[in-house]
Amino acid sequence: MAKRRRRRISAGTVLMLLLTVLVVLGCIAFLSLIAGDGLYERTETFIRSLSEEGLLSAPQSEQTAAPAAAAAISFIEETPAPTAAQATPTPVPAPVTITISAAGAIYAPKAVRQSTLDASHYDFSPVFAGLGDTLADADLAIATLETTTAGEDKGFGNYNTAPEILTALRERGVDLLSLATEHALDRGYEGLELTVRELTARGIDCAGAYVGGRQGATMLSIRGVQVAVLAYTYGLSEEGYKRTSASEREAVAQLDVQQMEADIRQARVDGANAVIVLAHWGTKNIQETPEDIVRMAHRLAEAGADVILGTHPNVPQGTERIRVTRADGMTYDTVVCYSLGNLLTDARTPENTAGMVAHVDVTYDPATRRTTLGEMYCTPVYIARQREEERTVYRVVDAESASALEGLTQEEQQAAREAVEIIREATRADEQEGME
Repeated sequence: MAKRRRRRISAGTVLMLLLTVLVVLGCIAFLSLIAGDGLYERTETFIRSLSEEGLLSAPQSEQTAAPAAAAAISFIEETPAPTAAQATPTPVPAPVTITISAAGAIYAPKAVRQSTLDASHYDFSPVFAGLGDTLADADLAIATLETTTAGEDKGFGNYNTAPEILTALRERGVDLLSLATEHALDRGYEGLELTVRELTARGIDCAGAYVGGRQGATMLSIRGVQVAVLAYTYGLSEEGYKRTSASEREAVAQLDVQQMEADIRQARVDGANAVIVLAHWGTKNIQETPEDIVRMAHRLAEAGADVILGTHPNVPQGTERIRVTRADGMTYDTVVCYSLGNLLTDARTPENTAGMVAHVDVTYDPATRRTTLGEMYCTPVYIARQREEERTVYRVVDAESASALEGLTQEEQQAAREAVEIIREATRADEQEGME
């Protein structure tokens, strides 16, 4: 009987085995962090077993591969397994603080619009120049646009003005405008679409208007902090109802506390670290905040709103710091300004011409996943009207800025000082509570 020939391992097979060993060795450092120190010992045992079975030993004619196998075993024996102390710790991100600044309602009826007309060009820049950096210094600057900017083809009027007003607001640092007011659909659904288009062209975000089917919060990433902005109005004007269908009216978010609570919770699910609610609510020209508005603010705070900013009364109202226990059983603060008043209007009562820009620092800590708030403070603003170069002009100024007041008449400077007192009186109760 013929003698059975012993099977020999080819050089190619040996090389493939060696490559496998090298891949295993390359993974050891990473896997040891997961599997612990025992991984090295188990790997050494595995390679020794291969050697003892002859799988890592080359035949006599192929001795060039044997030293490599021996070196692999030696590497396992001599390389110490990394310890937990040697592992590089993952750095914990530091807390991030951003500043939110919010101004009141912007209303530009015929008298205001025509005061900006130079030949055939509208220039609103001088109107807002007196604000300086009041808004521009913030990481997120907000206001409420209580007019459309649908263009002259849609017919200018009290609640449709030239889109150049948006250019001036962007120059002053405005990042986002709430469109959720009763006049959002005064030029029909198409007028709202045109307004959104003008905003987009200038790099201004909007909230409260769902053009194109978009629903929910406007989500912004500000230096790594995810901020959700929601906006709502108490209703729509008669003109808006006449010009739109029921389905088109759904494009503007309206006050419904249950829906608002659901939107806030959804914003948290979608990753919001901070939630801002812009509410167009309350009663015109009333400086006291109605109880139902206060109750609504408390419900929104419990649902997860961090900052609540109101417009529509057209006069300044108070601020409040609400402490609530939310669904997770933990305690949180919410800051509220019930009415910011006006940023621009043609009305001339002292309360209508006195507005405020509210500022608050929002800090998000990635390590604890909690958001904390600084104290809300307010910059008084004044809407001046005076004669310049044989025409009436409107000037919005930081009422505490000496340089901004220099451009006003003595009479208007005195009115600006009165505006400061109106704002201080409106916010005094909250300031006193904060000191207690």
